[in-house]
Amino acid sequence: MNSSMPDPETYPKKPRSTRKKWYAVIIVLILLLSSLSLLSILHPEKPAPDISVNTAPNYLQAGSNYTILLKANEPYKTLTIFWGDNNKTTLNYTQDMVAISHTYISPGVYYIHYMANFSSGTRQFNTYIPVYVESSSAGNRTGNGMLTILSTTKQPVIPNSNILQGNTTADISIGKSSSPANSTFRILNQTLYIYKNGSLDSTYSSNNTDKLTVYGGYYTLKLSTITGNGTGKNYTTYYYMDIPVNPSGKIYINTISDSIVLDSLTPYANLNPQEAYTRSDLEILYNIEQFLVGRSSSGYYPEIASSLPSHGNGINGNSYTFHINNRIKFQNGNPVTAYDVYYSLVMDLMLENKEPQTPGWVMAQYLLPGNYHDTNNYSNIMNAITYNNTTQTVTLNFSQNLQPGTVFNILSSPGAFISSASYLTLHGENITWSSSGFKYFEQSNNTYTMPTAISNGPYEIASYTPGRYITLIRNPYFVGTANNSVPTINSVTISYKGQISSIYQDLRLNTSQLAVFPDTYPYTSYLKTVMPYNYSYNLSVIYNFNSNVNITLLGKYVDNINFPPDIFSNITVREAFWEAYPGHNMALAKKLWDSFINNSTDQKKFNLSSSAKYHSKSLVIPIFTEPLVGGSNLSIFDHNLAAMIGNSASFPIVSEPMSFINKYENSGMNPMPLYEKPILGSMNSSIYYNYLGNTMNYTHAYNNGFSYYQFNISDKNQSIIMAHLNANISKLSMMYNKTNILETKSLLDSMYMYINAPRTIGMKLYMQNYITPDNNSISSRGIIFFNRLSL
Repeated sequence: MNSSMPDPETYPKKPRSTRKKWYAVIIVLILLLSSLSLLSILHPEKPAPDISVNTAPNYLQAGSNYTILLKANEPYKTLTIFWGDNNKTTLNYTQDMVAISHTYISPGVYYIHYMANFSSGTRQFNTYIPVYVESSSAGNRTGNGMLTILSTTKQPVIPNSNILQGNTTADISIGKSSSPANSTFRILNQTLYIYKNGSLDSTYSSNNTDKLTVYGGYYTLKLSTITGNGTGKNYTTYYYMDIPVNPSGKIYINTISDSIVLDSLTPYANLNPQEAYTRSDLEILYNIEQFLVGRSSSGYYPEIASSLPSHGNGINGNSYTFHINNRIKFQNGNPVTAYDVYYSLVMDLMLENKEPQTPGWVMAQYLLPGNYHDTNNYSNIMNAITYNNTTQTVTLNFSQNLQPGTVFNILSSPGAFISSASYLTLHGENITWSSSGFKYFEQSNNTYTMPTAISNGPYEIASYTPGRYITLIRNPYFVGTANNSVPTINSVTISYKGQISSIYQDLRLNTSQLAVFPDTYPYTSYLKTVMPYNYSYNLSVIYNFNSNVNITLLGKYVDNINFPPDIFSNITVREAFWEAYPGHNMALAKKLWDSFINNSTDQKKFNLSSSAKYHSKSLVIPIFTEPLVGGSNLSIFDHNLAAMIGNSASFPIVSEPMSFINKYENSGMNPMPLYEKPILGSMNSSIYYNYLGNTMNYTHAYNNGFSYYQFNISDKNQSIIMAHLNANISKLSMMYNKTNILETKSLLDSMYMYINAPRTIGMKLYMQNYITPDNNSISSRGIIFFNRLSL
């Protein structure tokens, strides 16, 4: 029998929850993400291809080899570097770190940039390397142009840079940084070529300024400067300036933390503490060596001495005894002894008769009897200074009764630096302690030039390249005092630049943080982007008229000179030249000169003709000046003098560093007939002249017929000086004594130097944003470099 089973009964089902389903999905996602995360850790995402700057200098001289170091994070096919002078270099990949070199022929401000071709495509990088290239020494027939951005309608992308935003108009200053040294050549023409992305875009023949509107891309400005004399071959030089337009631009600056760089124009020449006599030499020595006595605006204080002697305690009549501070050490850790002090001061006296002039005469005039040039011998020096290493004392026996302030002034002046006896001996200053030994040392013609010096002061010399830079670092053995604190800046580099334009560019690029600049046009226009520090210096200009020019020596520096070497011994000539200076009385100048040249006695004395010709040729009298102060006033002065004398008289301007002027000013062999020299007008005159002689007792240095004598401004007229002299002669006839003799002699010798200070040049200390002064006082940062210096 067959039977069949009925189908199972079915019912409507309850809807199933999705919660478990989504739990499952989430669990799967979590597991998936976890696995991806693990994979990411095991295999991180590859970064974007990049090339970064490892090292790159921001400054060099034209003609020098320039090298940058770039680092890639992955291999590239090609790397192209654009140098900013319309040249480029393309390299194939060899390694991640690559050094690339280029030679800049012309000076300028260049912005290097680069691009690379990777397997993923080409990438243009936004990093720019600013490079300032200073002109090297050129021939004497060429001049150099200069381009400067004075202002822009939009702020630069990066402050103090040439990286601009799009649609920006820039005022471009077109000028010169130097003129031909040969005065017969002059700048004939300047032409500005503007390239955009490597192609010539426009050309301008400009005089002073041009407006340039930039949009996108990379602009290269090329200034052509042509010089000539109108009769022969012309000479051309070029100056470049780059302007990248990139709102995303970044900049590479090679800076060193906890250090500052000061730009200066004039390199140091000699760091011998007893021979150094120029500002550039002294600004270093003031910071590496100390005196027995220090000096600040508040007065004198003990430096290497443990205390200042006083009447009844170290002062006995004309004798001053100083105790040496046993905490003072040299940079090698050796203590400064009484013998070191003794040896340094004896050496200062012994070098007094050396040429060029050393500052030793400052102390010699007070320690040695009579004419210190003649009494500078073993016996007198031994009587003048004694020492005792047991009691650590040094005694100075002055030849006259002096007030403590005068003594402290002498011992805190150049030449009185305290150095190491063994170090001085090592550098040739080796004394045989006998009468014959002293005589042999003084009569030798050796000069003991030192490129470096041992320190007992706040800083010591770390490294240097003569004429280029010197770096000072903190002396670890310097303990400091309340008046001379331990510096907080680890290193100070003085970088020597040949041109003011170089200093300006260094400040903009922040490769230097400090510089002293003339506060006059055009420099004020250049420095709109640099912060001025409210600490200013005034420079007065002194015109020195040399009454006895060393013509032979002058001929080594200037061609085609023609004038009587003693012409400025005549009072009328000096007054005429002074009145011809801009701002004075040109009509009176002409009248004075005519009265001189029409005087037959003077004509005969100076071998001049009635038409003011010397040896039948027109007068050619050079004017020497330091690069810092020579400017438009001298050009006007030159023009006025030529108009005053007539007959094609010329007055070429010769620019020489202060070291040159000081060297020959003090040597007794002065080749400069007429020269201007800056001094610190903001300093008290008695302080400035502390190492030139005591102005109160009329003792001075007399070299080559002129003296360092300063008159009040009312005494700028030579006739007034003559009146003073006549009055003193009358006084001398009434009372014949030492004071009146010296006073009269000083006035007499002052007739050979004609001083005036009609013009002041404001000097400002400019600081880049790397250093911020506290409480408006740079010394509050403990920068001993500036505590001790008068720039």
